[in-house]
This record gives sequence, structure tokens and C-alpha cells, in this order.
Amino acid sequence: MSMKDNDYICPNCKGHLNVGDYLVFATRTQRKHRGLLMMSPVVGEYEYMHHEKFQLEKGEMVDFECPICQTDLTSAKNKDHAMVYMVGEEDHAQYELYFSKIAGKQSTYVVAHDNIETFGDDAIDFEELFYE
Repeated sequence: MSMKDNDYICPNCKGHLNVGDYLVFATRTQRKHRGLLMMSPVVGEYEYMHHEKFQLEKGEMVDFECPICQTDLTSAKNKDHAMVYMVGEEDHAQYELYFSKIAGKQSTYVVAHDNIETFGDDAIDFEELFYE
């Protein structure tokens, strides 16, 4: 699955979060700084862009919101992760995509029914993270 052409959707308003080659989120840091974050839509790639005056400190918790409806995207299953829907470009199936809200922490999970794919150097067992 190429993942670059997948569609990413807000679980609340069903709005599309990808624009061009980026996923766009409204974010707020622990220091109450707000800014837009543009992330790679390729699962397992952790590059992102932001305004030069909006800086993330490694290890700080960042809240992600839908830029359309302002819904907090924090996962109900684990407060350290955000969740959006991902629609596969090839199979058109809907997946739950979980990613870490901690700046610099690379852990991402793609979940469809009983199938879980894990990405990132900091990822641990999904069951351990979300069901304990």
C-alpha cells in the first residue's frame, strides 16, 4: 500500500485532513503555544513542517485538533496518542491511525479489525499500550 495517496479524515466532522502532500493539524503545546503542523501522509515517516516561530520541544506533549471543526483528536483508548481515520487508496478500507502526541516520539499504529500494523522506533505492543 503506497500510503502517500491515502485519505485522512477527522473522526468527528469527517473532513479531509490532507492538502497536497501533507496532513494538516491545528496543535497546542504544553506551553500553550498554538500552531499549524503539516505532517507527511506516509505512515512511518516523521517529517513535519511548521512556522519558524512555532517550535516543538522534544518530549513535550502536543494536543492535535481538527483544523476544520476544532475537535480534540486525542484517542479515547490512550491519551498519549491521537487518532484519525485513514482510507486506503487501493482498497478503500477505513483504518484507525493512532500516532504519538509526544514530540519526537515515533510510534504509529494502523488498525483494521484484528489487523494491527506498527511503525516507528518507539512503538511498543499495541495491546499493551491500548488495553491495559
